[in-house]
Amino acid sequence: MSNDEKIVPKYEPGNKFFKKLDNFWYHNKWTVIIVLFFVVVLLVCTLQMCSNDKPDISVMYAGPYKFGQTDKLNFRSAFAEIAPDRNGDGINQVALVDLYILSDEEIAAKKAEIGDTAMVNYEVFSANYEAFEQHMWAGDTVICLLTPELYKSVYVEDENGEERSGFMRLEEVLGYTPADAYDEHSIRIKDTPFGKYFPMMERLDDDTLLCVREMSPLSSMWNKKSAAEYHEYCLGVFRTIFEFEANEKTEP
Repeated sequence: MSNDEKIVPKYEPGNKFFKKLDNFWYHNKWTVIIVLFFVVVLLVCTLQMCSNDKPDISVMYAGPYKFGQTDKLNFRSAFAEIAPDRNGDGINQVALVDLYILSDEEIAAKKAEIGDTAMVNYEVFSANYEAFEQHMWAGDTVICLLTPELYKSVYVEDENGEERSGFMRLEEVLGYTPADAYDEHSIRIKDTPFGKYFPMMERLDDDTLLCVREMSPLSSMWNKKSAAEYHEYCLGVFRTIFEFEANEKTEP
């Protein structure tokens, strides 16, 4: 072979690249496996966070009715019928804040019905009542379904230092006060077109009151514009409760 003759290297698949890869894998395989594991976990968590759509509205019930899973689904589905898509995700999503609270009279009645040996978990009622007060103070739940006792417990001081209801007057929201209103701030949910239509609302106690919270100063402390927009959105949903029309009941 002459000195001018070029030597053409023999082609062997993977001769360099795959050998380097194999060598890298041999020395670093556990590092790669651990890194890939955390990447997958991070990806899954990110996707789950992205898929957890923020509710368009939160509605509170506080009283003696204990919601089962089917009840919660039916309640949210009913309000989803009248709550427009606010956040633009294409889903009418409703969050239910259900607080099981019994008054002393209701506890006594339950014990008389079941027997004196019945155990009463006062810690649950106390925790739920505290959560109720926090919601009323924060103002993050605007539309409320409450017992008359809980409804009457919500008072605020006006500019003259006198106590008044912490809920908006129906006339202020609707432009009129319904003839069958409980008082100027509330109405029994069963006396509304919406309440008469959905069986879930019929399962609640007959005296369950529907009312709408005033905009709390605390709710607008950080983002006044956003809080005002949400409150106005809730007022629109509240009005729809009285404008609701349907021909048949679809809920089981």
